[in-house]
Amino acid sequence: MKVEVWRHDPVAVIKELIESPLIGGKNQYTPCRVYQDEKCKNHEYGEMNEGDWVWETQEKLLEGATVVPVILSSDKTSLMLFSGDKQAYPVYLAIGTTDHKVRRQTSAHAMVLIGYIPVTKLECFSKARQAVEGYQLFHNSMEAILEPLINAGKNGVIMTCADGMERRVYPILAAYVADYPEQCLVVGCQENSCPTCTMDPKQRGDPVHSVLRDPDKTLTILAQQACGDDPPKFAKQCLWPINPFWRDLPHCNIFQSITPNLLHQLHKGVFKDHTVSWASKAVPGGTDEVD
Repeated sequence: MKVEVWRHDPVAVIKELIESPLIGGKNQYTPCRVYQDEKCKNHEYGEMNEGDWVWETQEKLLEGATVVPVILSSDKTSLMLFSGDKQAYPVYLAIGTTDHKVRRQTSAHAMVLIGYIPVTKLECFSKARQAVEGYQLFHNSMEAILEPLINAGKNGVIMTCADGMERRVYPILAAYVADYPEQCLVVGCQENSCPTCTMDPKQRGDPVHSVLRDPDKTLTILAQQACGDDPPKFAKQCLWPINPFWRDLPHCNIFQSITPNLLHQLHKGVFKDHTVSWASKAVPGGTDEVD
């Protein structure tokens, strides 16, 4: 079975964003820390270059390297409204060196479409295999789209920035924006589990400690599963038997890159499913009292 993937070189897109006077003119390339008090105890976070991730990543690279955080986003989208049921995953890219106010402006075109991933029914596979093959199709497509980032993230690319300076840029995946189903799709876990930690799905919402997912350990478990070893942690961590697209991306922790979904996880999840439920149980009138 053949599928068609539309893609654009992400390194070329990053080069265009950095060279753009409108976008690149306000880029922040140097890591910094901002504090709200003179004793430097109240750390303020605003732009990505003020975060701990940029500092930690900068220390892993050679002196003179310029870290450019890559922000990706994808969401299944209907392409036809009145005929057929054609769908695809558009993949967008932005860079974290751009001022967040500029990045959010539609007119700035700071978020660039770099690919279309097809959604197909995969009827050539049995129904038992269609789900996992659909996951693998997404990851194979993402791997093809992001392949140029592997060498660029390892060795860097000389780029002329909007300020006229030449820098050796290391584009590294730092954030992935998606809703909950796509988060599970990206990290390779089942949709009843947490995409960032190893908590038992039945304990979600309970005040218990959970261990964060680790990329290296996850890849080891997937490799053991592919060899037929059937490791116990594969089922315990609710993983899919796939080859994830992020396995070769340098300095990438896909689990830390997942950003919160404010609608489904904060508003509908934390507030509606948990806070309202707890409040209803706390008041004498129960659900009749809480409107």
